[in-house]
Amino acid sequence: MLRSSRLAVAVLAALVVPAAVSAQTPAAGEARTLNTVTVTGSNIRRAEAEGSNPVQVIDAEELATSGKVTVADVLRSISANTGNATNETSNSGWASGSAGIGLRGLSQKNTLVLLNGRRLANYGFPAGGLSDTFVNLNALPLVAVERIEVLKDGASAVYGSDAVAGVVNIITRQNFQGLEVGGSYGTSDEGGLDTRRARLVGGIGDLDTDGYNLLVSVEAYDRDRLDQNQRDLTASGIYSDLPGGRWNGWSAKGARFLVGGASVPLLDAAGNCPEGMTLTPSAPIDGLTGDTCAINLAPYTTLIPSTERYQAFVNGTVRLSDNVDLFGEALVSQIRGASIFGSSPYFTLEGGRFALNAQTGLAEPVSNLLPADSPYNPYGVPTQIEYTFFDLGQSLKTNRSDAFRILGGARGRGERFDWEFTGFFAKSTEEETVAGGFANRWPLAQSLADGSLNLHAPGATPSAVLDAIRLSTVREAQSSLHGFDFKFNGDLFQLPAGPVGFAAGIEARTESLTSRNPWQIDAGLQVRPAIAAVDGERDVAALYAEFNVPIVQGLDLQLAGRGDDYSDFGSAFSPKAGLRWQALDTLLVRASASRGFRAPSLSENSASTNISYGTVVDPYDPDIAGSRQSPTFFTVGNIELDPERTKSYNVGFVVSPRADTSISLDWYRIELDNLIGTNNSTTIVQNNDPSDVIRDSRGKLVAVYNRYQNLTALKTSGLDAELNQTFRTTAGDFSIASVYTHVLDYSRPQVVGGPLVDYAGSNLGPSLPRNKLTSRFGWSIGDVETALTWYRTGGYDQKASVAATAVQSRVDAYDQLDLYAGWSGIDGLTLYAKVDNILDEEPPHDASFPGIRTPYDFSQYDLRGRYFQVGFDYRF
Repeated sequence: MLRSSRLAVAVLAALVVPAAVSAQTPAAGEARTLNTVTVTGSNIRRAEAEGSNPVQVIDAEELATSGKVTVADVLRSISANTGNATNETSNSGWASGSAGIGLRGLSQKNTLVLLNGRRLANYGFPAGGLSDTFVNLNALPLVAVERIEVLKDGASAVYGSDAVAGVVNIITRQNFQGLEVGGSYGTSDEGGLDTRRARLVGGIGDLDTDGYNLLVSVEAYDRDRLDQNQRDLTASGIYSDLPGGRWNGWSAKGARFLVGGASVPLLDAAGNCPEGMTLTPSAPIDGLTGDTCAINLAPYTTLIPSTERYQAFVNGTVRLSDNVDLFGEALVSQIRGASIFGSSPYFTLEGGRFALNAQTGLAEPVSNLLPADSPYNPYGVPTQIEYTFFDLGQSLKTNRSDAFRILGGARGRGERFDWEFTGFFAKSTEEETVAGGFANRWPLAQSLADGSLNLHAPGATPSAVLDAIRLSTVREAQSSLHGFDFKFNGDLFQLPAGPVGFAAGIEARTESLTSRNPWQIDAGLQVRPAIAAVDGERDVAALYAEFNVPIVQGLDLQLAGRGDDYSDFGSAFSPKAGLRWQALDTLLVRASASRGFRAPSLSENSASTNISYGTVVDPYDPDIAGSRQSPTFFTVGNIELDPERTKSYNVGFVVSPRADTSISLDWYRIELDNLIGTNNSTTIVQNNDPSDVIRDSRGKLVAVYNRYQNLTALKTSGLDAELNQTFRTTAGDFSIASVYTHVLDYSRPQVVGGPLVDYAGSNLGPSLPRNKLTSRFGWSIGDVETALTWYRTGGYDQKASVAATAVQSRVDAYDQLDLYAGWSGIDGLTLYAKVDNILDEEPPHDASFPGIRTPYDFSQYDLRGRYFQVGFDYRF
């Protein structure tokens, strides 16, 4: 494979060099104006907007009337985003405060996000601890965006290995003149989550007449936090009236002993629980017999974090001559977010917890036995306790993210070829601070032994004792990207059916990712450490070329090839072929096939370590079989991973019987071999192999061990349909824009070497609905513009566990309607109002309780509820 890849690169080089020489020697004084465009998925400029690849375009009008105020909100609503991507409601995860996109249900590491056709640095904290490196959509300002193009086809041959599932290209305004200001305010009718947004866009100079253009945009966005006790659905934490529901929002581990498999509350002499806890039977919460001092965690669980974002974007171009421009861009983003840390708002001492051994670097168990001579131990022998320490402070997590990208270059227009050279540098720096809620294992053990921690009346514990135990931590990470690219495009020669279009280029970049543990973890002090240590760097070089060959009138053959060389694993060649057939004036038929690869991410392909905490369904739980348990998950990287090999296919057509009508239907299929991943945690626990599944003496799940490795394969296919229709009448213009995705199959193994299992339309892994639809119905007349947008997410089969399936066969579909109304009766001024979720629909109930103590899938939905926005835009 390496030898053939080098040959492919050599062939590409032979094509690039002579054409580059030709491109840089235009006839003196001969400028030409191109009335062509470059569409995402190709570097060849063409007159036709529709090529051999399906591209969804979200234009400025749709962005303005959608009700979405962030790039992440816009992209997460598109139909091709069927699941398996990070969003802000995953506030307990590794990438808190960030948002990504994973087209086709594949991981977000398989979707490439570009800004004006070029890469950005990944977020410093990979999602899932180690697995998913991605671009943080929250770091991209919506204010300067002209349109978003979504290529829903594999594009490794054009852009590189991480474009397996598709490409999102965010395109900013070009040659803008004027000054725009705007602002908006939003609030929910259930309270909380208030948002404030202000923006400014200014542009001076016309590139054609003045020889320069400078655009500056600034955006500020502020949103309050939403906690679980602010919504009626989740405030009580009690879901006994729902299928599969118990007191899922409560913790039975407030203060109790575990004696012979029964729960015994830890009470003072007067028979009272510690302050803030409630004496209640344990069975409705975790199935144990006996009573416990329990806690309703709703007031201490964040559904959506607060955030402050300040972002600026600058784009400038100077025309040096009729044929040469200099250009540059700068993007700066500063984000601050806060949330109560996921599933452990206060430190809880319980079984199955670990700390690092500072000498060996290996995890070792931390005992939750209360010593026999403790004044709070009535049994006279070491006894298991589970105790939540309110007096150590709340785990308030604050995430700070600073990102920037600068680039500069030159572009020219020659007699036959246009060319462009760019150098770029981008960085994303993260800092996560958790104030309180962590414990130093050694003072904790000492204070439990000598009784200086008052377990009956926490407020009576001396402050010196608490100060010695209490820990706050800072986790840091940094991701960087720098390099250059040179590309050109034009016509090679003339055929009877038309000119042969050609584009080629060379790229070189260096990527690095470093994520450090807080020092308290490495020193072996912190109980229950969350570890995602990554230290990786790679150099990537690539050559690529594209051809557009007109076979006969109306039939074009498009060929592309790319050779990539990675310093940390080797080389690969990615070819692609496409056909574009204008069968009739009203009918376009298109097809494409490509082969690509995905290099292991820096976090997967390094000597990285991950210790995390989450939930998994345990069919062997000794208390409630089939319930969700919270063990410690151990996952490690693998420096011997092979790259994923991919094949992508697309066949479709576009019908345009008139200028205001367009209907398209496309079939896609993606096949991945050498799939990089881990064994499915649910399956590991079901197999119950003692080498992977660790249990205590009662059979209670303590830990699950896993490792990144090459599995067998993943295959997914589906259909995309799109309708755009405008009716122009005396009563105004009416429009319909609808995009629908149906997933035919999504098959992957559950375990290494296992058979392929279809996940589509189920929650066997992450929930993957088969159907997703976005439809916009617009009406404009005079100074008034309105839009009603319908978002539909299909239901899915309940397969998360036997216990959940026994009480629920299917999770319902979800429909949301958003309404926009704008008035522009004053010159330059637009006033608007938006109502999101006008019917106040709640997320559908999922009996497997995949959320953080919530009865719905928080990766698909949130509890924003009905939401109102008012705002204005003014152009001077």
